[in-house]
Amino acid sequence: MDDGVRLGNASAFMGWEVYLDDDPETLVGVVTDVASTGGALRGDAEAETSERTRVSDDGDEGGKTVDGETLNEDERAFLRRLDDALFVDEAYDDDAFDSDEEFLLLVEGLEETSLGERPLHYVPFVPSMFPRWIPNAQALFLDPPAGLLELATREVRLNELRNDLLPFSRMLGTDAYGMPQRLSLIKQGYRDLVKRVESLGDWREVALELDLKPDAAPWYYWDNIDNLEQALLKLVDAFWFEEMDGDETFWYNDISGALRVDPPVDGDGGGLDVPVMPTMANLVEARRWDLHHAVVLHGGYRAVAKELGWQQARRMENRHLLSFETLRDEILELLEDESLVAHGLRPGQLPCAAQLEEIERDDLVKFIRVHGGFGVVAKRLKLELSKWGRVKYPTAVAAATALRQFSLEHNITTRASPRLNKVIVFVPSDTELFKHGRNDLRHALRLFTPRVIADVGKMSLRQSRMSYEEARVEMRSWKFETGKRSVFLNWCKAGNKPWNMPKDPQVYYSKSGDWVSWEDFMLE
Repeated sequence: MDDGVRLGNASAFMGWEVYLDDDPETLVGVVTDVASTGGALRGDAEAETSERTRVSDDGDEGGKTVDGETLNEDERAFLRRLDDALFVDEAYDDDAFDSDEEFLLLVEGLEETSLGERPLHYVPFVPSMFPRWIPNAQALFLDPPAGLLELATREVRLNELRNDLLPFSRMLGTDAYGMPQRLSLIKQGYRDLVKRVESLGDWREVALELDLKPDAAPWYYWDNIDNLEQALLKLVDAFWFEEMDGDETFWYNDISGALRVDPPVDGDGGGLDVPVMPTMANLVEARRWDLHHAVVLHGGYRAVAKELGWQQARRMENRHLLSFETLRDEILELLEDESLVAHGLRPGQLPCAAQLEEIERDDLVKFIRVHGGFGVVAKRLKLELSKWGRVKYPTAVAAATALRQFSLEHNITTRASPRLNKVIVFVPSDTELFKHGRNDLRHALRLFTPRVIADVGKMSLRQSRMSYEEARVEMRSWKFETGKRSVFLNWCKAGNKPWNMPKDPQVYYSKSGDWVSWEDFMLE
């Protein structure tokens, strides 16, 4: 071997394994090829190799030069080790390589993608990259700069991702495709693809790397509210989700709350009578900041909904009944149940609130009122109104009598005061009536109001309190010697306070402007 290193012999590294220098157990890959750089490649400033690679020797170790330039100690040591590692027989043919050029080692990674690709790392053969090697083990140790190995790994991941996204991409022309929308992929059950895109960076930036046109519009596009309306309709469509209930399939829209047995129709605004305006949370979930800024441009979510004639998103149970068509179907299906006859319903009638509550369909009561009330809904469905609830308690006296009896049966009472044995009967609450299944009385209570029921039935409301004058008459009847708050508290602790006297009369009657002083309240 002559006095120097001939880079044609670099092919001796082919087949060598490459490990990380700071983690020798991590195998980067195997050297599969050597590529010439034509002298264009450089290492860092401290380990820069020459444009010419034949090393001359003037007989002195410190005189080794490359193209007449003196090498530093690191470069001389590197070339000595390279000289030892690349010693080959004279029979080896090195004419295929230009010995006057620098070169790269092509290191093929081990992890293979679904396309059969492996990351290919092009690594400059310079001292800063390969500080050591073991010839007997055919092992190179690589000290790569930050991000070098990730370049090749990212490239194969992008190629694989593009191949997997193409079936969901819109064709925009010859060999031109659009980037699929994130929500569209989620809707179709491909969250894994969404995670792979997001692991590589921002959705738009990744789209550009994949050579897929991102779904973005020029800044002036949103000045036209018609464009905003179409984009919002597409967004609402993307929030349809297919669900299973046993063997039955239905579709649910997470913005409008609508339910459908048939597949949804594009552009219907959520499946209700009027399109539903998405909330900011919906746009953030979809990562559509462009739409959010467009909505703000036009005055905000409420202003845009008003301009488009859309309804605001409602957060309530059974929102699908906001669609009159769905409400109609549920009512007509309910009327086919012959057991409603036992609840006083005749054919061709719309059940009243009491009848619906009796069969635990409070949801229908709520949404019948949303759609204009029982009279309006009955007219639209060409049904008669049921008078059962009114007939059962046609007057306030009948309703109050029934409610008073209920309170006595269930001990919804209290003593007027410790001094008196008089019993105060309270008007029952809606919760108490519901607990005992008395939806007929619930309807009567709403029909005639608790205040009227209390007056007619000689009952009391729990929230009733004495007037200031009534309370002062009660307190003065006790003939207190002093009028002080401490005296009043001791009097209460003794169990003398009537049920409807405020616990803190000073605060209670100050709010009404009646309070004067404790002396005025308690003394003659």
